[in-house]
Amino acid sequence: MNQLLKAAPLATQVPSVPPSSNRHFIKTAGLVLAVAALLAVLWMPAAPGLPLAGQVMLAVLAFAVIVWMTEALDYAVSAVVVGALMIFLLAATPDVAKPASGDIGTGAALSLALSGFSNSAVALVAAACFIAAAMTATGLDRRIALLVLSKVDARTNHIVIGAMVVGFLLSFIVPSTTARVACLVPIMMGFILAFKVDKRSRFAGLLVIAAAQTASVWNIGIKTAAAQNLVAIGFIEKQFQATITWMEWFIAGAVSALMSVAVYFIMTR
Repeated sequence: MNQLLKAAPLATQVPSVPPSSNRHFIKTAGLVLAVAALLAVLWMPAAPGLPLAGQVMLAVLAFAVIVWMTEALDYAVSAVVVGALMIFLLAATPDVAKPASGDIGTGAALSLALSGFSNSAVALVAAACFIAAAMTATGLDRRIALLVLSKVDARTNHIVIGAMVVGFLLSFIVPSTTARVACLVPIMMGFILAFKVDKRSRFAGLLVIAAAQTASVWNIGIKTAAAQNLVAIGFIEKQFQATITWMEWFIAGAVSALMSVAVYFIMTR
């Protein structure tokens, strides 16, 4: 078993898949489609009860979703572009509270576009990112994973169960799905290389998929397991003036996560 664990770092030597030749075409087409969707929503007849500012935000949302789905722009670039679109397009819309007062201007539009960052959830997300980075930099997450996996034997089901346990434990202390997957996948690749299994085999696919899914399934059950949970809590507190404690979230969400784990064992019997 120790030889298997020592083989985990070898996963970093797996050659990367070369980019597809039509990737440039997909990005270009995605950007054109995003701009077309933006203009189409802007030129649509206004829906009853929907202010012009709301229609503008729907147009920006359509643009952002298409750009992110097609990866037409880098995520950092798309964030700047989306922010700029919000500011300049909202500047030409009347104030929702006082429609007769004229356009709100770029100053008010800038404040409106950045108002979401005043949510306390943003600070929690930033703190979560620092914790995840610290865990990854110190290797503590990897040590926990290797400790748990060293307690199981080399049978496939036991390795999968070990990966599930690791995903569950890391969900409490690593508030980032990406960081948890980045910890588990190289270890699973180490098992694949140690067993000399074809990377296209069902066994290899099972281990990699299990590593990714076990890191994601507890996002629902544990409040601090994912940044989006903290953002959602911020919106709930702002809109409904209600606070959800960690234990209340766990009681409500853990059932769904446990059912997802149970479904795996039922389907693989």
